[in-house]
Amino acid sequence: MTVTEKTRPAAQEAAASVRERILGVAQELFAELGYSAASTRAIAQAAGVNLAQLHYHFGAKRDLFKAAYLRGASQVTEARSRALAELRAAHEGGPIPLQDLVRSFVTPFMLAGKTTEGSATMRMHARLHTEPDDISKEVLGTVYDETTLAYTAEFRKVLPHLSHETLCWRLYFMMGAYRYTLLRTGRLEAMSGGACDSGDFDRAVAEIVPFLCAGLAAP
Repeated sequence: MTVTEKTRPAAQEAAASVRERILGVAQELFAELGYSAASTRAIAQAAGVNLAQLHYHFGAKRDLFKAAYLRGASQVTEARSRALAELRAAHEGGPIPLQDLVRSFVTPFMLAGKTTEGSATMRMHARLHTEPDDISKEVLGTVYDETTLAYTAEFRKVLPHLSHETLCWRLYFMMGAYRYTLLRTGRLEAMSGGACDSGDFDRAVAEIVPFLCAGLAAP
């Protein structure tokens, strides 16, 4: 075995470690400061690398932002895909009960905040409405379009009384509801006099599922 063959795995492992360190820092700074305010120089400095290393691993700032977002968002889409495949198999291609569809769609997203990567991604997601419009659309389309369209087809089966346009509006409202929940604006705590905690994501899922089902199934 040559020296090069011996050292290659160690070099690859070191590169992967640097890449993950940059991604972790990028997630936190993008989530805290937003796309415009979080500079690549600040990210590189916090990650303990130079700008040349950052650009080597991720290219432009836009690509770094997408990679940082995807780090946690991929967990959501993969969980949704697995859940939908299991539901389709269990119901042999027939309509899937509305409550099961809604729960399997919103739970991976809302509970992602329990993991370090997921928490940063959800905070990045909550800020997307303040980011440059083209970046926001590109990120959302790249990450979520495939699973969203697959779920839309299943919602159409279980809600045949709705026109395609009405169904799309209601699914859009559904996304707005759980997205606002992740903002944690303090309004829930204020309204409830401190009795409710917007950071209790398990309770949030339990409360939002019947709420969404009622809205989706309305005449």
